Amino acid sequence: MDRHKIFRLTAQSDSAAIAALDATGAIFTRRDEIELQLENLARIRTPERGRFADRADAIAEIVGDTPLDQYGVWVYYPWSGHLVHILDEPEFIEVRTAANRNKITPQEQARFADKTVGVLGLSVGNSIALTMALERTFGTIKLADFDELDISNLNRLRATVADLGVNKAELAARQIAELDPYLTVMVYEDGVDDLSIDAFFDDAPGLDLLVEECDMPFVKILAREHARTRGIPVLTEASDRGLLEIERFDLDPAYPLLGGLLGELSTELLEDADRDMQLAAMATMIGIDTISDRSAISAIELDTTLTTWPQLGSEVNHGGAVVASAARAIFLGHEVPSGRRHVDIPFGIAMAPLPDTLPTIGPPALRGTPDLTAVPTDIREILELAMRAPSGGNTQPWRFVLTGRVIDVAFAPETFSVPPLFNRKGTAGWVTLGTVTESIVVAARARNLSATVEYDPEGPDSLVYTRITVGDTGPRASAQERALGAALGTRCTQRTREQGRPLTDDERALLCGVVEDFTTTVWLGEDGKLKEAFGEGVAVANRLRVLIEEMNEETFSEFYFRQEEPRRRDGVPLETLGMTLPEQTMMRVLRRPAVARALRERGEATALLEYSREWIAKSSAVGAITVNTEARREFVEAGRAFLRLWLAASSIGVGVHPVTALLHETEMLAFPEGGLFTEDERGTLQTHTGALRDLLLDGNDAPLAVTFRIVAGPAMPEVEPAPRRPLSQHLEIVGEPA
Repeated sequence: MDRHKIFRLTAQSDSAAIAALDATGAIFTRRDEIELQLENLARIRTPERGRFADRADAIAEIVGDTPLDQYGVWVYYPWSGHLVHILDEPEFIEVRTAANRNKITPQEQARFADKTVGVLGLSVGNSIALTMALERTFGTIKLADFDELDISNLNRLRATVADLGVNKAELAARQIAELDPYLTVMVYEDGVDDLSIDAFFDDAPGLDLLVEECDMPFVKILAREHARTRGIPVLTEASDRGLLEIERFDLDPAYPLLGGLLGELSTELLEDADRDMQLAAMATMIGIDTISDRSAISAIELDTTLTTWPQLGSEVNHGGAVVASAARAIFLGHEVPSGRRHVDIPFGIAMAPLPDTLPTIGPPALRGTPDLTAVPTDIREILELAMRAPSGGNTQPWRFVLTGRVIDVAFAPETFSVPPLFNRKGTAGWVTLGTVTESIVVAARARNLSATVEYDPEGPDSLVYTRITVGDTGPRASAQERALGAALGTRCTQRTREQGRPLTDDERALLCGVVEDFTTTVWLGEDGKLKEAFGEGVAVANRLRVLIEEMNEETFSEFYFRQEEPRRRDGVPLETLGMTLPEQTMMRVLRRPAVARALRERGEATALLEYSREWIAKSSAVGAITVNTEARREFVEAGRAFLRLWLAASSIGVGVHPVTALLHETEMLAFPEGGLFTEDERGTLQTHTGALRDLLLDGNDAPLAVTFRIVAGPAMPEVEPAPRRPLSQHLEIVGEPA
């Protein structure tokens, strides 16, 4: 693009150049307000005369014998065709910065003239560049952006419809030139990448400060790496809640990029990242946990109902002021430490506080601390393995009451501060204690010990669901019993999204045959139509689980980020779920009730938790276990059967993944808690559950105890298992049996 040109009519060549432009019709408008500028200059130099005094003598002294049309310079702007008469550089700067005094002293203004600023990204960066130009806090500025102005930028970027299609860096350069033609502006219309970034930093003059406002995560990290190598400070403003990031690489070359917020993000990871990863990286960089609620909602909706990250003119202009102030302070040597801070606009778009408290889970109430040394070694080992039993949300809602070698497995409702919605019918707890019971039986048999189970030993309304007597001897364990016992310590949930292969006849026979001793029925289906229908139902149920406020609170009392609660020994750390960065970012947003509520009210986030659908689609089979009656004992036995199936699958390298949100939400519909759902949501849940029954159970209306998926082929995930509480928090010892 053609830059502006400065002509002095005292030079014959410049006079000829203007005449040539005029002859070709390139000059559309002449603006000559030199007398007004001279009056301003005279007033500044004679302030003691008062504001309205006549200063003709002072003006005459300034101009001397020079004809007015030759005094100063003429600036030609080729993009507009304007030819403008202004003061020459020293006098122009003197007048233009007069109102800066004494917030900026003349000595400080002179220091700024030697500074070079680089701005990456000229959407938000436009406001910053122009604000710094207004204050004249640099002598040279480098502007880089490959993008062109479009009409959607006009909500926040000071431009006109006549500027549409102009490169944003070029547009900012024009605006600065029209404000102050003596500032040096260097334009990089192709933006920067790994091939051109050295030139951006090092082309003379080299940078003294980088303002990073681009929307490409790869470039954001790349620019910081280069700034840190060169010891150049970096400023970024996110146009949301006045978020200002300061990185003083000039003071601390070892300071982590973005204050360590990046985690494992790197230029290598992001160079070829897909759109979801790019969006998640951007959300991570701006601090997904502290952005405004409306921006958080937008993070979910990008590329579904939104095409761009939302920004407002008020926030962008506020950001220009915040960054310009910080840059000025850095240049003046003021104390500006590295870090992240919010310079919020009063009455702006804010972030609603997170709930003060969430429903909590904790260990059961015991009558005392057990002396584990008094427990026989084999019993203690068996119970330690039973503590690894699966439970919804890893809540571990059980208590062991040990009398000699007799173990009562009891439900511990005090584990929950609020009765869990997913256990409204009670069946989830019944199945869970069935898995604990079977863990004890399998561990005992693997040790060649007998194990007999009594259901409801104190009646069907007692909290004691089973009583297991473990002998001190027993029949020699079979090869299958030993294999099941070995799997107790290695069993984990297979959450892979890799494509599973079909089950072999032998695998199917093993999974069905291993539960033949129970009264339950196992159903396995591999039909594509079944997977599609069930996957849709699971996706709908998981979406509602995080969008309905009451379920949202329950969900995020169980699911958490380990880095935030490293000492916690229950619940499910989200890091163990094999989630991608975009999915982890989404979960951080969804744990805000205000965000979840808004998304539900607006009927948005329809693609939420899309990976739930992928889970089912790539499964080898969909499975369910049904019982004959609604009796508690039947569901406990179903839990035993499910764990045995899971262990058998683990023993041959086949993965199992319980998928129960659709089941338990449908159960809620029969209780007052069903009122949490709208009529449409109720109908959708019933439709998907009906489809599951039709396609997997052949229309059978037997009570469902558990639903799951099976994945054969992919290796088991290498993730740290969910934590468990110590046995001592779940065990009571009451003495020898009578």
